Amino acid sequence: MANRRQSLAILIVYFVIFTIPTLLTTLLPKLGSQIFVVETIDYLLGAVILVGLANYHNEPNTLEAEPQSWTKTIYWGLLGAVLVTVGQVVILQITQLLGQSAASANTTELMTVGRQYPVFFLAILVGAPIMEEIVFRKVIFGSLTPVTGTVGAAVISSLFFALAHADGHLILYAFIGLLFCWLYRQTGRIATSMIAHILMNIVAVLFSLLSIK
Repeated sequence: MANRRQSLAILIVYFVIFTIPTLLTTLLPKLGSQIFVVETIDYLLGAVILVGLANYHNEPNTLEAEPQSWTKTIYWGLLGAVLVTVGQVVILQITQLLGQSAASANTTELMTVGRQYPVFFLAILVGAPIMEEIVFRKVIFGSLTPVTGTVGAAVISSLFFALAHADGHLILYAFIGLLFCWLYRQTGRIATSMIAHILMNIVAVLFSLLSIK
């Protein structure tokens, strides 16, 4: 019961955090470009709040019953970053071979904002990955595992993750979600998928910045 209340609180806070920038843009149109600074602060504070909620009177879920050492957690996080990067390249290559665009509207939009307002990269590289891992992996995947089984929970969690990004690359984001679920299950520590997710975003940002001519 405690974990259910905790999960509900996390989902509500997550929804509020992502609603605040849109709400402020509507109510305070004079904010202009300052909204990106506000959004960055919002994401970073949100990450801190969700981490606090996730660890407050936390009762380990099924996946966290036997957590691995921090050495293994870091190892799997680093390995996961490599696997997810390679996986993305392969999937995008296949996408292009099928005659479809490999461009990501979601990534393009974030990078455009980040280039103009570098502080926004903190939201992309730190805030968003931490919050997404807590919500999609720890809460959704972790909570559903005893109900639907590991595979069912991973599929449901990954579909929600893919739909949340909504940029036409459903298979790509579903793959990323499934891989992060697997990493979380490997060590029983959500920090594992957080490490992989943060590093994945860092690689994507660096690649985008270095490709600018």
